Amino acid sequence: MIIDLHSHLIPSVDDGAQTLELSIELARQAVDEGVEHMVLTPHHRNGRYLNRKADVIRSAEALQKEYHQANIPLAVYPSQEIRLTDKFFDDLYNDDLLSLDVTGKYYLIEFPSDKVPEIADEILQELIDNGITPVIAHPERNHELSTNLHRLYELVKMGCLTQITTSSYSGYYGEKLVENSKQIIDHNLCHILASDVHHMEHRPMNMKNAFAKLTQEYDEETTNYLKVNAQNIFIGDPVQILEPIEPNKLRKKWFGLF
Repeated sequence: MIIDLHSHLIPSVDDGAQTLELSIELARQAVDEGVEHMVLTPHHRNGRYLNRKADVIRSAEALQKEYHQANIPLAVYPSQEIRLTDKFFDDLYNDDLLSLDVTGKYYLIEFPSDKVPEIADEILQELIDNGITPVIAHPERNHELSTNLHRLYELVKMGCLTQITTSSYSGYYGEKLVENSKQIIDHNLCHILASDVHHMEHRPMNMKNAFAKLTQEYDEETTNYLKVNAQNIFIGDPVQILEPIEPNKLRKKWFGLF
């Protein structure tokens, strides 16, 4: 069973699918690639989009009905891709955030593309201390994390999990993101693959390609590890993670040059 924990299929709420027709097309693509369960994660508080909990729940329920009428066997669930800002705990305590699971243990966290916010460690540590596990979205596309792997290592040792985007690892976005993704995987700093699907052509699923490549370049055990992690997160169970490998000083210095 394949569970996709990061997607943008709710029509017209962010930079994902802009129409119901496009959303249905993406849902069919997901099913063709073996996805049975998909968590809908529109952007929340990224400076451009504000997708509140109640609105996302209503939209997800409506979209599920549309998929059913279109005979698409894809089950969808409401969540958010939450930008880490100083409003995070306000939203959390006001019950305006959605987790990736029904138990409220895992939240999908997004950083700005260029850096890790200065407030990140304090907020993430407080979440972890309260039994919540942050899942950091696409670190391979974050400049600070992809050029300083030790920073990502520190966040994982703190208790965070990470999600690499299938199109990054599969090569759809170019060799640089393939390289970034493999460095993260090689150091046991990747815990799930997810599509972050937005568009049929520009930001498609690539689940099948990514998992096939993963099995070829690594092994079936690595592929199953990432699939089972997604399943455990989805149902709110603990994730048995591989011990992260600390980047050595030479590698750390080399990454810091870029």
